[in-house]
Amino acid sequence: MDKNYIKDIIQRVLNKEFSNSHKRKIMDYQDRFNVACPYCGDSHKNQHAKRGNLYLNRLIYICFNCDKKTTIDRLCKDFNEQIDPDKKLEMIEHLNSVMTYSDFEGDFVDAKFEDLIELSELERVFSQDLTPISDFKPIQVNGGVYKYLIGRGIPPEYHKNIYQAKYWKNEDESEWIIVMLNRRENKVLGLQIRNLKEGKRRMFKIYNYENLLEWTSIGKDDEQSLDINQLVIYNKLSYYFNILNVDFGNTITVFEGYLDSLFFPNSIGLVGVNTDYRFLEGNELDIQYFFDNDEAGYKKSEEKIKDGWPIFLWKKLFESIVDKKNANDPYALLHRISKVKDVNKLATLVENPYKKLDLQSFFSKDVLDIKWIPKFRRKKKSVEEVDYNKKFDGLKYL
Repeated sequence: MDKNYIKDIIQRVLNKEFSNSHKRKIMDYQDRFNVACPYCGDSHKNQHAKRGNLYLNRLIYICFNCDKKTTIDRLCKDFNEQIDPDKKLEMIEHLNSVMTYSDFEGDFVDAKFEDLIELSELERVFSQDLTPISDFKPIQVNGGVYKYLIGRGIPPEYHKNIYQAKYWKNEDESEWIIVMLNRRENKVLGLQIRNLKEGKRRMFKIYNYENLLEWTSIGKDDEQSLDINQLVIYNKLSYYFNILNVDFGNTITVFEGYLDSLFFPNSIGLVGVNTDYRFLEGNELDIQYFFDNDEAGYKKSEEKIKDGWPIFLWKKLFESIVDKKNANDPYALLHRISKVKDVNKLATLVENPYKKLDLQSFFSKDVLDIKWIPKFRRKKKSVEEVDYNKKFDGLKYL
């Protein structure tokens, strides 16, 4: 981010607002610019008073005389200064690297979400073939997508924020997809799409707030403009499925995937283990992590428990199931159930696993419980093991 460019903007504002040379002077500090406030004029008695501050880390402006609080983007609009598009991108990239959820809760972002996308606007653009998505509608009972979700253990009561649509790969080829809406009522923040295939043919795509804003602006004469601080926050929030509906006063369970989060109360779904967790952490929130039962999940679980965050212990759950089952061959049972990768798979085997298996009791932040996190050893599967896995049809006996 170009500090001198921002300083030049502030200087032009001061030059327009003040004729006094003292009031035009900028005090340049490492973390901020200290100026006479262009909004209130600062002190009329003391020409040297400078109680306005532009803080460079979050690009926010605060005056300790008139209590004005705003962002660099709004300040420029207030005083008819244009930000160069390339410089604006630099600012957005900078803000993207430093802003957290606490900034969302501050006075600088619209916490009422008045600028979110209306669901009706998405329906409009999807119906006009303006995007790769068409035939957008709620899940149709007994349709193909409905049967796919039921087969994945996702009952109709969980379909509220799931829609169906077609995704056009090209002009002649399309496939059915499920659309996960990150929304509050009829205000949409972002969405994730995925097809109905598995393995290498599975497809995920995330469309954040900025993507949706661009779509709904198609065909409109007036260009929608959003403050860059607000845009960055909205984009970040887009990747946290259900974040608009969770109770931040209670424990929040964070999952790798959107679908997994459906089975847990007060939960957030992410887009994999590489999501920026710092956006939530450090804000005195009661967070616990539920990673997948795979190599990436093991690594992230170990990292988080070492940092003091509660994580879910899959191995402890599996051993608890074996102990309660009293199977003739407990080792074989443990081997089989250990193949369950995520909560969605667990839900296909056990209805309402959250309550039935008391999943909440298998979280821990005690670093000594790291013993429950498997050490992943990559190996090639034998022909016999591959054949066995193909025959394995689940754990209906749980």
